Amino acid sequence: MPRTCSPTHSCVIRRPRATEQGISLVELMVAMAVGLVVVLIATTIYVEGLRNFSFRTSQSENLGNSRYALGTLDDEFTKAGYRRDPTQAMDEAFPADGAAHPNGCKFAVGQAIYAVDTGTLCIRYQARDNNEKDCAGAAAGVVGLGAYEAPPAPALGAGMFVERYFLSGGSLVCRGGSQSEAKQEVADGVRDVHFEFGVGKGSDSFAERRVEAFKATTPAADEVIRSLRYAILLAASAEKITGGMDSSVCTRWEGVGGTKASCDASKGQLYQLASGSLTLRNLMP
Repeated sequence: MPRTCSPTHSCVIRRPRATEQGISLVELMVAMAVGLVVVLIATTIYVEGLRNFSFRTSQSENLGNSRYALGTLDDEFTKAGYRRDPTQAMDEAFPADGAAHPNGCKFAVGQAIYAVDTGTLCIRYQARDNNEKDCAGAAAGVVGLGAYEAPPAPALGAGMFVERYFLSGGSLVCRGGSQSEAKQEVADGVRDVHFEFGVGKGSDSFAERRVEAFKATTPAADEVIRSLRYAILLAASAEKITGGMDSSVCTRWEGVGGTKASCDASKGQLYQLASGSLTLRNLMP
């Protein structure tokens, strides 16, 4: 290498001009291409991981809501027709309503459950004890009664609970007998519900009690509901998570009698279908 020296200064090494050149345009383009590929791979992994997380979260949401909804239907509807004194005649325990309750329910003599439509049910039952509350938190009003002692005049506030169950705003809700507007959420994430009714003739306490047929339509006035089959359509709250994947849930929902409008797959929500059955033990032998 050439160098320049002076008597008073140290030598300065001069590098050849060729060794001071930068990277070429080709090298820069290759480096950028490699960097973009790495960024694309990392972004794809992140997006897919996020979508998979959202999908699993929605599955868990539907699963939890379905278990809670089915459990609630079993627990609440099993109460229909309960009498503190099991020897009391149904006609005496459940007299006819002269007018509709504030929640819209109105029962015939001896009637403990009836369907307003295939997605709305009204039930009534006597309170187990004074500590029991209806779905709206109303008190039983049977503080002076002993065990297995029937209330003298079953009515709201005198040992009788009346509840109306229906869908509202994507939830299964209940309205107590003394409520006209307020409603209590029972189970969330329920897009629709469809009931089938096991019915039998006669409401007399001494009549034979059995399920003679199942109906997918609202039972007639002379038909007593003694068991239920129900299908529940649940929808996760998140949207655009299915990634265009086809699902058979909407088709199966229509197959069990549900309405097509309830299941809209265009929003990319994750749907789930749950079903169950229940025999109303207080209305059977």
